Order: sequence, then structure tokens, then C-alpha cells
Amino acid sequence: MTSRPRRPRQAERQARSAQHLGERRRAADAEGPLTALPIAVDQLRATIAKLPESQRAAAAHQAVQLLDGLRQDIAAS
Repeated sequence: MTSRPRRPRQAERQARSAQHLGERRRAADAEGPLTALPIAVDQLRATIAKLPESQRAAAAHQAVQLLDGLRQDIAAS
């Protein structure tokens, strides 16, 4: 029995994870926007977590700014 190199296993794991997140998102979208929102935030959080450590803080800051801007736009309408 030969063991596979680490990279293909990591790629398989990432593909399964992406498939799971996609399925979660589609199921939530079918239930409505209020159900999809937490899933979208989870996906954003997961994407930021996958970035190199040096880029995470800036990406998180940008995400918070965008969400705050959106919240203010919604509150104003």
C-alpha cells in the first residue's frame, strides 16, 4: 500500500470543504436570505482564515469596513 503525497490529500480535503460550503449555501439560499446571511459570513471568515497570516488582519479590517458601510446604507434606507 503506497501513501499518497500530502498535497493531493490537501487538495481533496479543500475540494470537499468547498463542496460542503457550496451545499450549505444553496440550502440556505433556498430557505431565504435571513438563513443565507450567517452562511455567507462563515464563508467570508473561512476565506480570510486561509490567507497568509500577514494578509489576514488587513482582509478582516476591509471586511468589517464593508459590512459597516452596508449596515449604514440599510439603516438609512
